[in-house]
Amino acid sequence: MRKINKDSPLASFTDFKDKNPGADWNIDFSKPGCARHPTYLETRATILINEQDCLCGYSEIPIEDERDCHIDHFRKRNMFPEHTFNWDNLVAACNDEDFGAKYKDNKSGIQKTDYARFFDPVVDSVQDYFYYNERGEIEPHPTLSDPVLQAKVQKTIEVFNLQDKSLVNRRKTVIEQIKAYADLTEEEIFKALKFGGFISLIQQYTSV
Repeated sequence: MRKINKDSPLASFTDFKDKNPGADWNIDFSKPGCARHPTYLETRATILINEQDCLCGYSEIPIEDERDCHIDHFRKRNMFPEHTFNWDNLVAACNDEDFGAKYKDNKSGIQKTDYARFFDPVVDSVQDYFYYNERGEIEPHPTLSDPVLQAKVQKTIEVFNLQDKSLVNRRKTVIEQIKAYADLTEEEIFKALKFGGFISLIQQYTSV
């Protein structure tokens, strides 16, 4: 996971929000066939491409087709309805049920009070707190001595299930690729692998 640097909201998104107070996200905005569905699609593409480099905002796996992701509300709409159309609460996330956004919303069992116990990739420099060991597992960074931050790392891993076996295996493969490119410079390794996702992992192992 890495920090997401948000841009200003799309003009079409802001226009819809301002002209439709109390709009229903599913019915009025994101549902195929509704009048403003094209604005939803434009919003999803903008967040994915311009803000997240075509990577899932939580798992960092690459998303090549916009239809393979959705706009996630970091703070769930049923818990924080006031953040439904808050641009800084919107993250493009993969559709996998076993980790990431859908795991957070459907399987993690988080409560409203839990949000203070895990990281927000829009707000926090999360890449400074996580470390990827050579097995592809994610853990608290070894320089992290604050027990509160260590607990926050563990809770974030738990909420998004970032230790899912498929993610661990994919990260391990990237690490093996980095080692196989030992004759290249760190910059060359980064350029060769950056389109395969897991940017924060590659940066950790190449110092780029």
